Amino acid sequence: MAYPLIELGGHGPPLILLPANGFPPETYVPALEPLRPRYRVVSLPPRALWDDVGAPPEGPGTWLTLAADLLEGMRRHALSPAIAIGHSFGAVAALLAAVRAPKHFRGLALLDPTILPAGVLAEFEQERLRGEASSRPLVRGALTRRSRFASEQEAFAYWRRRSLFADWSDAALRRYTAAMLRPVEDGFVLAWPPAWEAHYYESVYTESWNELGRLDAALPLLVVRGERSDTFLPDAAERFAAEVPWAVQRAIPGHGHLFPQSAPGETSRILAEWLETLPESPASPPPAA
Repeated sequence: MAYPLIELGGHGPPLILLPANGFPPETYVPALEPLRPRYRVVSLPPRALWDDVGAPPEGPGTWLTLAADLLEGMRRHALSPAIAIGHSFGAVAALLAAVRAPKHFRGLALLDPTILPAGVLAEFEQERLRGEASSRPLVRGALTRRSRFASEQEAFAYWRRRSLFADWSDAALRRYTAAMLRPVEDGFVLAWPPAWEAHYYESVYTESWNELGRLDAALPLLVVRGERSDTFLPDAAERFAAEVPWAVQRAIPGHGHLFPQSAPGETSRILAEWLETLPESPASPPPAA
């Protein structure tokens, strides 16, 4: 298997980005760019972005596969120990990997993790057991997403009108457009296939709250949420603080779940302040050839 590595710039100890479902790693560069003088910023992307990966498995899978891929990618590219920055389901993947192999991590930054209220996760688990996971609105939305465009300009104009990107700057949306499109003979298709996006939504990990008690209390942990997030809700943040009292929590006012793209400056500031509190890193491995 490939376990591709995307270099996002910088030199120093490794800092691994795990993006949200449907959002290419390149869209995080403005938030991570100020960190590059001190860190080698890379991404080990999910299988949706692997070349020639093919169609996703039929039916729901598990985000434990994301964690296993992260750990194997770290091994193959000599990235251990590393700081992991995960967003949305990428944050859950980082959490699951750190629970299973804590010595591979110097710290975790979880950006609006997909740790939903316990009742919602229990309902998702029942849907999975009944074979109804494919009926979730996010799954249906992914499968019906427009996936072909005649040009980058057409795609940008289409996405500019979408409410999802209402608080993104034009520069952020152009970066998304460039990263999200793959040229084909008659135009462009989505680099993140809708079928894979839907598969990840079907496969929501429902045991996140049970995983928190297995975290190593010596592992530095940052949790950042968007004040208007519809994913990591205030009640979840409060429960997380009670169960993981050593975690540093921050909120970004006025922004929702996609704050790494809509508020890159504030995201970067919070990350940089937290990174300053981490112990000195060991000698960093050389970049992979």
